[in-house]
Amino acid sequence: MSRVYRAVMGKISGPVKGVFLDTPAGFQLNADEISARAVAYFRHHFQIELGVASFKNAREAGEGEREEAVARIEAANFILAGPGSPTYTVRNWLDSPLLEALHRRLAGGAHLVFASAAAIAASSHALPVYEIYKVGEDPHWVRGIDILGSCGLELAVMPHWNNAEGGTHDTRFCFMGEPRLRLLERQLPASALILGIDEYTACLIDLARHECRVMGAGGIVLRWQGRERTFSSGTIFSLEELRVGARGERPGAQQQASGADRATEQAAVSERLRKLLGKSGQLLWNRGEKEMEAVVRLAYLLDLARTVERARKIGMEGDLLVQAEERLREAMGVGPIGPGSPSSPSALDPVPLLELLIEVRSRLRQAREWGLADEIRQRLTSLGVILEDRVEGTHWRLTT
Repeated sequence: MSRVYRAVMGKISGPVKGVFLDTPAGFQLNADEISARAVAYFRHHFQIELGVASFKNAREAGEGEREEAVARIEAANFILAGPGSPTYTVRNWLDSPLLEALHRRLAGGAHLVFASAAAIAASSHALPVYEIYKVGEDPHWVRGIDILGSCGLELAVMPHWNNAEGGTHDTRFCFMGEPRLRLLERQLPASALILGIDEYTACLIDLARHECRVMGAGGIVLRWQGRERTFSSGTIFSLEELRVGARGERPGAQQQASGADRATEQAAVSERLRKLLGKSGQLLWNRGEKEMEAVVRLAYLLDLARTVERARKIGMEGDLLVQAEERLREAMGVGPIGPGSPSSPSALDPVPLLELLIEVRSRLRQAREWGLADEIRQRLTSLGVILEDRVEGTHWRLTT
């Protein structure tokens, strides 16, 4: 999930101030070891010192421990919590100063990254996974901490949506299997929506931009009263899709009504592609006395790459998109670079531009701008350029 962490940290302006919450696994004898592994992971992969807000047991925590945990949360802009027990997490967070601090930091613009048990606990309706799957209790929900309730979202988050550990028996839907899922679904109020998240997958909810983004190996599912809508990795969709349950509508019910909006978006993307293609000759091939600044060329390439990606996601087809994709390949050194032929005297040598991108990526990594650094690598990979990070520096090669 390093790409997800980098994408989130890439949205933080200034230094990343991270903290790990140990409550979900606070009942385990190896709780401190789990925290230490999280700290080591972030130190190794991101060169970031992750603090620990220790709040293992609300009943046993002293005043000093509570105050220190709250202070660490208040000082953080990247707050991480993960595996353990959803119901244990809920019991210890509900009506606690720690939960109040989480709400304040969310309202203040901090980024909350909740996985597994913590993601379930964050729901308005939390699933008692172990109690049902391991102990044999009847399918039911418990009250969650409802971290997004103030944003108008009433979600029952179910990670491990595509789990297959059962082998011969159904462990999909967070180990519930389909028969129990149907029983659970009937117990939810009509205002609630199930958010199913595949393993090694994340749903990034951007409250400021009012949009959601799916990242990782799988996809997500919005489920309401037996009806589903799926979003694959790479998809960006409106935050309103998570609110449809609150209006008693079927997920995706707005899709038909939004046909005109989609046509408008496609028209806007087409116009943007035309403008970018019109600029390409000046930006990439002009060899006059005053050559364009390299950073301007870089900005152009990223703009073109983002627009091409957006065009693909909204289902655009046709010559305009093909032309834009070809121009992007040419600009990155995969194919002819200049108008006419590769030997054109006005052609721009792609190697300096590629080396510029690699240098910019290195500086972004040094500045811990992981999101944009990864985007450069991904764009180059999609265009047939493979980057290899070695001790002596970054090398590149073309795919064969």
